[in-house]
Amino acid sequence: MKLIKAVRGTKDIIGEEAVKYIYISNVAQKMFENYGYNFVKTPIFEETELFKRGIGEATDVVEKEMYTFKDRGDRSITLRPENTASLVRCYLENAIYNKEDISRFYYNGSMFRYERPQAGRQREFNQIGIEVFGEKSPKVDAEVIAIGYKFLEKLGITDLEVKINSVGSKESRTIYREKLVEHFSKHLDDMCEDCKDRINRNPLRLLDCKVDGDKDFYKSAPNIIDYLFEDERKHYEDVKKYLDVFGIKYTEDPTLVRGLDYYSSTVFEIVTNKLGSQGTVLGGGRYDNLLKELGDKDIPAVGFATGVERIMMLLGENYPKNNPDVYIAWLGENTSETAIKIAESLRDNNIKVYIDYSEKGMKSQMKKADKLAVKYCIILGEDELNKGIVLLKDFSTREQKEVKIEEIVNQIK
Repeated sequence: MKLIKAVRGTKDIIGEEAVKYIYISNVAQKMFENYGYNFVKTPIFEETELFKRGIGEATDVVEKEMYTFKDRGDRSITLRPENTASLVRCYLENAIYNKEDISRFYYNGSMFRYERPQAGRQREFNQIGIEVFGEKSPKVDAEVIAIGYKFLEKLGITDLEVKINSVGSKESRTIYREKLVEHFSKHLDDMCEDCKDRINRNPLRLLDCKVDGDKDFYKSAPNIIDYLFEDERKHYEDVKKYLDVFGIKYTEDPTLVRGLDYYSSTVFEIVTNKLGSQGTVLGGGRYDNLLKELGDKDIPAVGFATGVERIMMLLGENYPKNNPDVYIAWLGENTSETAIKIAESLRDNNIKVYIDYSEKGMKSQMKKADKLAVKYCIILGEDELNKGIVLLKDFSTREQKEVKIEEIVNQIK
């Protein structure tokens, strides 16, 4: 019989990778909640129209990468390729704007894009992110960027660079797009096929070209900052000022536009040179028009997302291992019940315990304790049971002592 394997572009997260995933998730939860963010879980699939309207029909995500299908009710359904549009739908559908002035949310879950599988980038991937609804202050933009940077820093990831830009409003971008089209139209013969298509459909994406971006005519393209309206320029300058207050160093990158159409005003990415050319670890920005597009509500919003698998690659061995604290080695048919009771009393006190239920030789059990890299080994044989004691071996010092059974919890705590 043929073995059924995971679908190409999907991976099981098991073993040490699973330990990393839980560690990253726990650090995210603690940090985000320290800033007043609340967890939200949205459905794994939505109506296709949500992503077409929210992300933009001219984006690569919508055109090439979405998992879309008809359900049994003949509705067009899409597995979520990202979570911002879903959170906006959730916020609007539940009329959360009527319950609180400002909403801070975070999420953690699977997303789906039909891309070429590569290291840290699968067709099913996991994202962690935050979103803020109802606040247009540049202080919040700076806070979101600061949280993203400090989250990665808390995980022990170094060699990070924050890149920022402003893509203005629809009105200022319209003017800027015209200037971009005018500039690049002179160089059509020297442009890659994707950019020849983008020049009329989504000209801002020209700035993100990975093929010809180093050519002189790309470098001399008009700078979007020069086309911002006065209030947009002030917002951008204030974001930079408050990034200084948060203690976040940054680099201005006028070619940074992000890949989704809903962004407006501030955009940013946090990058590293440890992942090669695909160095973006975390990115986001402001999307003040998206709630109006999806729900006719003039409500500002800003957020970021990060790929968990990419963070896992950067962690290396820099994460707490999920090793047991204690291994219980027992010998003799009369000792197993007491060994189990000791294990349960330790677990009731939040001490991680490993115990084998099949009887094994002491040498075999000590090898297992070594392999598990436990802090302590509790040894219980017939002689110890009759005396009401155990032997407690400290694996850091290799010292061993007798401890009364009723005192073992306090000895290890």
